[in-house]
Amino acid sequence: MKKNLMSVLILALLIVNLVLTAILTFSVMPATSNANKLIEQVANAIHLELNTGKTTGQNNVPLDDIVLYEVNEGEQLVISLTHGSDNVDHMCVLKVYLSLNSKHEDYSKWSPEKIKSHDSTIKNCIINVISKYTKDEINNPDFQYEASQKILDDLIALFDSDVIVSVGFSYLICQ
Repeated sequence: MKKNLMSVLILALLIVNLVLTAILTFSVMPATSNANKLIEQVANAIHLELNTGKTTGQNNVPLDDIVLYEVNEGEQLVISLTHGSDNVDHMCVLKVYLSLNSKHEDYSKWSPEKIKSHDSTIKNCIINVISKYTKDEINNPDFQYEASQKILDDLIALFDSDVIVSVGFSYLICQ
């Protein structure tokens, strides 16, 4: 009789445990889904890549495979900016580098030595993008990300290749 009573008690506890697990699962799943949506919105607002496996870029290229190319032979570029609310002429002084994927199939076609012959075109592309900004926009924390993405997109279109995985600024000052 004691064994039967014990079996019934264990069975009852098992059923209670199963019911509580089901309730917990159905009550937590919507909250988790809402939290994931919120995290995705915040990440988009600060330009984080949540699905880095689906994108091409520097994040997917091992550091050993990245070769840097300094635009204008590492010399500063001086670019006139768009007039802002103060209606005063402002200049931006910057140094730009390109990160190239040395394992890319087009690397032999667009190695640093070969890109160097197109340095004027690259500078022109950079000037076209940067000159559209005002001093206030350049001082915005999101400026470097936005500008480098625009320059990268223009260069990928120009070279018809995504051998260039990122654009960066090693020096940037606005006056």
